[in-house]
Amino acid sequence: MAFTAEEFKILTEKTMLFLIIMDKTGKVHNVNTRTEILFSLPTKQIIGTSIFNFVLDDDELHFRKIISDLSNDSSQASDTFRFATLISEGVLSLKFDFIYHNDLIYASGIDMTEENEEHSALITLSKLTKTGAWYFNPAKNQIYWSKECYILHDLDPKTPITREKGVSYYSAESRERIESYLDDLIRTGKPYDYTEEITTEKGTKKWVRVLGKPVMHNKKVIFVNGTIADITERQNYIEKLKYNEETKNLALRGIRSGIFDHHFDINATYYSTDFKKMLGLPTNEDFISIDLLQKLVHPNDLEAAKKRHIEEIKKKGNHYINHYRLRNKEGIYKHYEIYGYRKKDKRGRTTRMIGNLINVNQRKINEKIIAENQNRLSAMVNNSFAYTVLLDIKGEILMADDTSLHIIKRDFGVDPMTTPTRFINVMPVNFKNHFADSFNETIQGKEIKKEIERVTNKGAAQWLEVKYIPIYNHKEEVTTILVSFHDITESKSAELAVKEAHIKEQELSNLKSNILANFSHEIRTPLNGIITISNILLSEEEEPEEKKKLLEYLDQSKNRLLKTINNLSHYSEMETIQNNLEYEEYDINYLVETSYREYRHIAATKNLTYSLELDESCPVATIDKNLFHIAINNIIHNAIKYTEKGTVSVTIKATKKKNTIAIIIKDTGIGIDKTNLKKIFDPFIQESIGLSRKYEGTGIGLSISRKYIEILGGKITINSTLNKGSEFIILIPKSL
Repeated sequence: MAFTAEEFKILTEKTMLFLIIMDKTGKVHNVNTRTEILFSLPTKQIIGTSIFNFVLDDDELHFRKIISDLSNDSSQASDTFRFATLISEGVLSLKFDFIYHNDLIYASGIDMTEENEEHSALITLSKLTKTGAWYFNPAKNQIYWSKECYILHDLDPKTPITREKGVSYYSAESRERIESYLDDLIRTGKPYDYTEEITTEKGTKKWVRVLGKPVMHNKKVIFVNGTIADITERQNYIEKLKYNEETKNLALRGIRSGIFDHHFDINATYYSTDFKKMLGLPTNEDFISIDLLQKLVHPNDLEAAKKRHIEEIKKKGNHYINHYRLRNKEGIYKHYEIYGYRKKDKRGRTTRMIGNLINVNQRKINEKIIAENQNRLSAMVNNSFAYTVLLDIKGEILMADDTSLHIIKRDFGVDPMTTPTRFINVMPVNFKNHFADSFNETIQGKEIKKEIERVTNKGAAQWLEVKYIPIYNHKEEVTTILVSFHDITESKSAELAVKEAHIKEQELSNLKSNILANFSHEIRTPLNGIITISNILLSEEEEPEEKKKLLEYLDQSKNRLLKTINNLSHYSEMETIQNNLEYEEYDINYLVETSYREYRHIAATKNLTYSLELDESCPVATIDKNLFHIAINNIIHNAIKYTEKGTVSVTIKATKKKNTIAIIIKDTGIGIDKTNLKKIFDPFIQESIGLSRKYEGTGIGLSISRKYIEILGGKITINSTLNKGSEFIILIPKSL
């Protein structure tokens, strides 16, 4: 019997079912009152809307397919879908039965939210794994914790929970970041997964992993499902692994080591990945054959390394040591020491060896440098023109040149290299007076230089220049003292001779007061001297001693006139010289050093710092040696002559790009003003000119030097500042 209209009305309005009539597009034609709960709208507003406005985004596609497949031939279907609602649960899961009739779909749904598989799975998972499940409703800012969440936080399950309460278990500096995870999920719909440390209600430190997953409707997050798991044990284990791995990596980097594991049964070796990359070995192969490794060993080391390998394998015990050079991927050989531990079988045969290859290349380089420096130091000490002794701060001899050692052994019968010996006990008596004071001052960091006159065993006078030089360690502490005794007898004698000559020069100053700046005056002055002295001598009125002095003056005037004429001869014979040159390849270091030595005694008499810096590449040029010497000598002599104090330096530098050799002669002398700088290479020009000029000369030397250098294919330039010094730069082409 069919339902009456009243019975049907009561049934549809009082049922717990959700009854909906729609077409195949999802447009709602009618609903019962119960459906207002689902749509959170009155019935009048529901009718005419699309049901897809309420189906969750993830379920919409499947819902459309279900209703579109309904037809007269297939008029029934059934499935569960989730709908967005404003009730406290946030989402309802409804199981719908669909019936298709007269182009309409009749749907009846029952609330299956509690039985929803996702919800049940979360609850079940939470109970089985002690993982807490939580839910958050953004619209109502409500959060729900499962029992396991409370247990994890050591919190009474009856305690009301809020979002602020949940965040409070994190450290203060982390809370803002934790809040941002949930805010970003609600804003973007992207799930999150983070690991963080919390402090529970009882003060226990725990590591937790928190996951959050959004529930979407109309591309908007309406609900958040999440889990929180206690991962303290795992996190502590991971941190321990990280620490151990970091310690291992730091240790390997510190010793620049490559780990290896050699298997004798396959005669191949496993190497660490970093080591394989460094050597350019295949990284995709676990084991590297011995043949492949041997190709990287330096050819000069291979046979000896093989021999040591065989001996190490045969010897008793388990330890293995070897060393050789290996070529890296850049083609550079580096020294390695190999240390291994051998595993043996019952018969004592080595079956496996584990160890590491330690990069000792820098140590080998340092050892080589030390050995070379020791050889160089010994060579310098034994081939210098000085007695050299190295002392510790107690005054004991650490090192000495061969000559000093021979004298000490001969005169005192002791070998300082085998027997601790204080220097003060094996030195000449007349040195002891000043030694103690000078030594103590040097220990305080002062450099001491003194000149001592002594009488040798043969009764001859000897002058020695004694230097005490402090040597510091890395802490700027004086640890050793270098004492050198340099024989300066010759230079001292020359200095005395120069002083005597200077006195005579002062006596002639009245006769030379009218010297003019140009070349004509340079001829006239000595010529006038010759004429005047000759007339005096012819008068026969002078005493014999006075005549002797006049004859000396006459000789000096003659020499000066001759020098002037010689310079003029050099200048006038330029073309003849140019046609009679003898070109050969010469080591420029050697030629310049020869010129440098010629003027060393003059620089010494003026107490100038006189230095020479050679080019290590030993540059070679094709030149006429005599022309080159005259040009260089003139400039070096000028630099010393016009420098009263300070330095004169000679430097040789070869340039690859311009294929030239530069000889730089620099002084701290009187300098040249800008006006004369432009004409300094003109004949008969000097910076000091006139009747009162201080420096003697013809003014033609620089002009000759420039001409000669230009004949040799080079050029001269000058930089100068008045009263500060000059710098002459001579450029000559290298030999090709």
